[in-house]
Amino acid sequence: FTNLGLMPLISDEPTRAVVTLEMILSGNFITPTINGEFYYNKPPLFNWILVGFVKVAGVENEFIFRLPTVISLLMLSLVITLFARKALGWRNAVMAALMMITSARILFWDSFQGLIDITYSLVTFTGFALLYHLSQRRKWLLMFTATYALAAGGYLMKGLPSVAFQGISLLVWLSYDKQFRRLFTWQHLAGILTFVLITGTYYYAYLQTNTLDDVFSTLFDQSNRISDKQGTFFSWLAHLATFPFEMIYEFAPWTLLLLLLLSKKIRKTLYTDKFIMFNLLIFCSNIIIYWISADMRPRYLFMLFPLLFVILVKAWTLSSEIRGNLQKITDMIIVGLGWLGTASLLYYLFWNETNQLQGVWFIIPLLSIIAGSAAWLMRKHVQLRLLFLVIVMLTVRIAFSMFNLQARINSYPDAGYRQGEIMAGRLAKDCSTYVLGDTPFNHDASFYIARESRQIIKRTWETDDSGNCYIADEKNLATFADRLDGYEIIHTFTIKLNETRLFLLKKSL
Repeated sequence: FTNLGLMPLISDEPTRAVVTLEMILSGNFITPTINGEFYYNKPPLFNWILVGFVKVAGVENEFIFRLPTVISLLMLSLVITLFARKALGWRNAVMAALMMITSARILFWDSFQGLIDITYSLVTFTGFALLYHLSQRRKWLLMFTATYALAAGGYLMKGLPSVAFQGISLLVWLSYDKQFRRLFTWQHLAGILTFVLITGTYYYAYLQTNTLDDVFSTLFDQSNRISDKQGTFFSWLAHLATFPFEMIYEFAPWTLLLLLLLSKKIRKTLYTDKFIMFNLLIFCSNIIIYWISADMRPRYLFMLFPLLFVILVKAWTLSSEIRGNLQKITDMIIVGLGWLGTASLLYYLFWNETNQLQGVWFIIPLLSIIAGSAAWLMRKHVQLRLLFLVIVMLTVRIAFSMFNLQARINSYPDAGYRQGEIMAGRLAKDCSTYVLGDTPFNHDASFYIARESRQIIKRTWETDDSGNCYIADEKNLATFADRLDGYEIIHTFTIKLNETRLFLLKKSL
């Protein structure tokens, strides 16, 4: 939680925030909007969650918009533990959960951003867990209705991917488990009807204020990421070749345990474990969609990697019994990473951006002692090496949160963009404010100005003398010059979008 709300909203955070804010300002929680225009890219469930946090906290700041991510990550770790505890034992199940929390992509990026993906992964992975456990207990009605209800929740967060996850997972697992016929039972039909009832209820309410003309085509377009921005066949082939290595990098250091799967003995033992086979089948069958999709992001895979980490924890346990060359190499890498992580902490003492920050000369040595002790203990306690590496990773994250983020806020221009937008919103609080013409305007500015002025910032191509305020860039300032007679520039600010300079205009008294 340290410095969780320090940085301005970045990446897709402003989009989630402005949709949520406009729901609150308009009182319309059914049809999402941005700048007063219908927003079709994502259904509103995640925004409803954000609205709930805002209402409870009574504030609309960065910390509150990111808090659901942190809570969802902790809940996901609990679900992973409960999912794997019987098959792996408590200690190894907790280790699989800790791998998820401390994988590089999550630990140093997504865990402190207010994005959909971790919350969505919580819902989707819970569906995977219920699919396995309820199918093994042969509770078919509960399995179908519960997993389809979660798929409906996922659909109302992110759209069509949940349909793919549900369909692929059911088909692959029930086929492997020799229960394919269950797809043609009334229990499965009950599950489908559960999905239809939940999503249909939402769309019935949606139809009261808007048509569905653009809804499903937009959701399909958002899910179709086969081509990247380049859109060439060769860029797609390059993605196919680099995808595995990118994922190994993004979810390091734990993906290094994939080395253990080179052992024929380990693989043979894993293949005889039904629980491990479930994890393997669900992971492999669902990741194919993203492997062939050039325009994808690592965060889209968060619900799949707990499955891989379960497999890797099991492989680690088996390797401890075999003690072959692969185990020795893996041990050397893990110990080396422990010392490397410890050494990286000292960087903050020599980096000009951080070595003058308050507390750095006390906290960094303290964290270094903790991390160094964990790295040293790796040599003596072989069975606990992964846990000690987790401790090292967490000390690095604590230092990152306390000092790296603070250095970024001091040196990056984002804080200046935010402050300019906040000032614009405060100055526009007593007048209806519009973006003029085709003035560039990003979601960051939309959120901060709307939050401070307590109004939805819409776009207009008309001006009048009713005392409105207008936001324009230099081009539109010139285009509408003859219609802005009597207006004066009361504030100039720059937004992140192409570093565009904007002007806030108000009627002269």
